[in-house]
Amino acid sequence: MRHRKIIGLVLLLTLYGLTGGAWATTQNGAANNNVIIANEYIAVIVNAGVENTGRFSINTTGGDPDRIGDENKPLVYGMADPWTSYTTIQVDGENFVFGGRTQTSAGRKGPFGKVSREPEVVEENIVRTVCKIGPVEVEQTLSFTRSTTTGLKDTARVAYTLTNIDNQPHQIGMRLMLDTMLGSNDGAPYRVKDQSVTTDTYFKKDDMPDFWQAFDSLGDPQVMSQGTLLGVGVTPPDRVYFSNWGVLAERIWDFDFQPGRIFLRKGEFELDSAIAMFWDPIRIEPGESVTWVTHYGLGGITIAPGKLSLGVTSPAVVAPSKDEPTRFPVIAYLENTGEGDARDVRAAIQLPKGLSLVEGQESVARVGNLPVGESVQLVWQLEVDVGAKDELSYTVRVEAANSEPNQVRRQIRIVSPARLTTEVVGPPHLMVENGRLQPVPFAVRATIQNVGEMDAPWVQAEWQAPLGLELAPGESRIKLAGDISPGTAKTVQWFLMPTNIASDNLPYSVKVQSGATEPQVNNGFISIPQLPQMVSLAVEDKSPRVIVDEPHKVIVRGLNLRNIRETELILRYPVGLLRVVGGRLGVEPGRVFGPYIESTGNQIPMQVDVDPELGLIWIRISHPEETIVERLTGSLCALRMIGIKAGQGRIYLDSARFTTSSGQVVELGASELSISVIQQ
Repeated sequence: MRHRKIIGLVLLLTLYGLTGGAWATTQNGAANNNVIIANEYIAVIVNAGVENTGRFSINTTGGDPDRIGDENKPLVYGMADPWTSYTTIQVDGENFVFGGRTQTSAGRKGPFGKVSREPEVVEENIVRTVCKIGPVEVEQTLSFTRSTTTGLKDTARVAYTLTNIDNQPHQIGMRLMLDTMLGSNDGAPYRVKDQSVTTDTYFKKDDMPDFWQAFDSLGDPQVMSQGTLLGVGVTPPDRVYFSNWGVLAERIWDFDFQPGRIFLRKGEFELDSAIAMFWDPIRIEPGESVTWVTHYGLGGITIAPGKLSLGVTSPAVVAPSKDEPTRFPVIAYLENTGEGDARDVRAAIQLPKGLSLVEGQESVARVGNLPVGESVQLVWQLEVDVGAKDELSYTVRVEAANSEPNQVRRQIRIVSPARLTTEVVGPPHLMVENGRLQPVPFAVRATIQNVGEMDAPWVQAEWQAPLGLELAPGESRIKLAGDISPGTAKTVQWFLMPTNIASDNLPYSVKVQSGATEPQVNNGFISIPQLPQMVSLAVEDKSPRVIVDEPHKVIVRGLNLRNIRETELILRYPVGLLRVVGGRLGVEPGRVFGPYIESTGNQIPMQVDVDPELGLIWIRISHPEETIVERLTGSLCALRMIGIKAGQGRIYLDSARFTTSSGQVVELGASELSISVIQQ
């Protein structure tokens, strides 16, 4: 059976143009203006066309590895051209459709946001689309995650990060509508708690189910899907509505909801079900973000066919909490697939040591008579006993007075929760060359390891440095490590540059968080060598060759000068080769004073004395208060000079004396510049 699955998956990946790697690894590519990521279980297809940009669909590739018949089937309508499902962002009471415009009935009236980053594959298995909606930037990310009931990465993680890019707070909310479809069945009932939902129904936050599932029949299920609403890594919506697709497609926020109405679109003859999840508006301050996440993919149901067909589902893995009882639901689906009514039907759950029923429940449920083709759902709430661990099995048994009994045995693993450790390494040994640090920018790496027994989903690391360090151009403060499995580690890195803060040990923090762990902050210091204060001479065009009768500039450049209030310089030049153009007027303020001069219109206080016979230049520069900085690097002054005869010579900086804002006097060593004057 598994071998046939592999062959089918290879054919499917070939169809999408996604071959070129091992079949079991995540592949990505584009076809029909779509951006696609796929693994051995499901594929996520994102519309990258001019219209419907950012809308997505989900379908199976290999599907459930233990079943035949659910390969290459839609879970969300629109395998080739996603358009029926869409997301609405509400800003201060005004509603906008996320993504590109549409000519279809699904949100056609808009209004729409502006797509600022078209769908693209990032981090190998994530599709990102970014849209600007008024004062809000909305980032949609679609990726893979583990199903709570199968334990496999057969589920799509659907996430939206909304950031207030304005300077005022805003009320921001979201509606996500999914046009669910199970293979060829566009109107299969939703299985929610102990209900088979076939009419307009909604659940509020205080009554929210852990998950909902959908399948058409226990006797011959084509596809079994699941949406997860509560649990690790998801953000519980405030409201969930089950209705027909037509009313949800036409209205982008509120819609025509009629409790008890079947999933039949107006004027249609076939059922068409859909789901809408609402995250009601909350206040988002300037620069702050909120992320809302839901999961949708395959559902794990253990099925035992028979005259009384039985299916049982529950989480595949549970991590006990230290602070409160750990509880989870067991849901049994029972369908009469025999030839006559089943009489006096009863179902019972048998629990091992380590699991117990939540107080107030009975282990035996009496169903009564069950007509042919009818089904019921039963729910038990279980609690993990203190100290329970490893793998446990429970049994659900069903029997009737006139039918053979049937039973399902299902396993659940009790594990320790995800736990992350972080080690920050770097930078490499920094050197000082010609008054500058090398290498710059430099890398700092954070290795994040999961030492727990459960996946840590969507791990992110955030760099923070209060002073002295800044991110290199193009770097991002937040790095995504993705899902980290138990016993594995991932490394992220930032490229950094020191600023003008004069400090040996610069503080930093790396904040690591995931959907399954509390945020942890790792603090440390980075040792930056003190840069020496230096002064040097250079020709402006960087060539020491000067042409006779042509002007050029000699620059006096300071490096890492700290809190300088006054500069005093004495220079010598070869009078037989060079002369200063215009005498004292031939000395001008350097470029470090340019912004001050431009903004104020004031001149820099300078005293200059030139002795053309001895080739001496004396310069005193008084630095205006606004130009005094902790560390000054740049041109202090420029000498306009002209070559008068060909030959070789040197310009000497005999004295460089600096007075700081605190009155300290700093004298730096002499410097010189070789000059070659040539006849053109």
